[in-house]
Amino acid sequence: MHKLWRKRIKQNRLEEGKRQSRLKLLKILCALLIVWIFFYPQYWKRLVYPQVIGEKAQSNQKISTQDFFENVNVSDIEITRNGKRYRLEPKVAYKVTGRVGIVDNYDGLLNKIYRWQAQGNYINLVPRDIFIVIGKMAEPQVFEMFDFKHEERMGSVLCKGVKYKTSFMSFFQDEKDFQQSKENYEKCNPYIKDDELNNYHPIPATENINRALSMLVKGDVVSLEGLLVDVPELGLSTGTRKNQVHKDMIVNGDNPGKCFVLYTTKVTIDGFDYK
Repeated sequence: MHKLWRKRIKQNRLEEGKRQSRLKLLKILCALLIVWIFFYPQYWKRLVYPQVIGEKAQSNQKISTQDFFENVNVSDIEITRNGKRYRLEPKVAYKVTGRVGIVDNYDGLLNKIYRWQAQGNYINLVPRDIFIVIGKMAEPQVFEMFDFKHEERMGSVLCKGVKYKTSFMSFFQDEKDFQQSKENYEKCNPYIKDDELNNYHPIPATENINRALSMLVKGDVVSLEGLLVDVPELGLSTGTRKNQVHKDMIVNGDNPGKCFVLYTTKVTIDGFDYK
């Protein structure tokens, strides 16, 4: 009887240990799920948004060899976002299909804390910037050669595996590193074409479009359609052709780059349209 009792106690302890282990594992999984939802919201959105707010696209996406411009005569557009009114001055109609190099989300909590005081009106209108490549640069085997950099609404393409000189310390490379960087650069750099890359400041025409753009990650193929616009009150002057050079594209600053301020009326991602 005494042995049976001790055996039962031991068995209960083993079962309790297993229960505690399962509970601990469940807590770990829940914590990982919370981290995943908080830090990588694009991925759970991709499971939900196509079914809830997307419409099945009528045609297959094909990456553009060049972007499309069409002159239009459209009156100024008045829009309200989160209680703030903006006036947009349309310049041309525009559409493009390309591969996403980088997405810089401004409407995240940390970015809002960092930028909101000086750039709140801009972030409210343009929740994120998107850098896109088209043509040869968007082909998977070529795309893999690139790293993408985005800072203060400026985007650029770098060659992967190249140690760029960004400071005095960058000069301290041994011969092996130098030769490797040189080889990677010579292999990659000929594929970087100014007419196959562009940075976008997309202004969502609807909240569904804003949600769709929030799903994007590097490597996605996305189609954007809408109107290239100026926003005078924010000092935003859009590009209207790839070869145009202009200034005042960022708030309170000069920038001779080619960013497009796109009032976005349609987005296509993974076979679904968002309007």
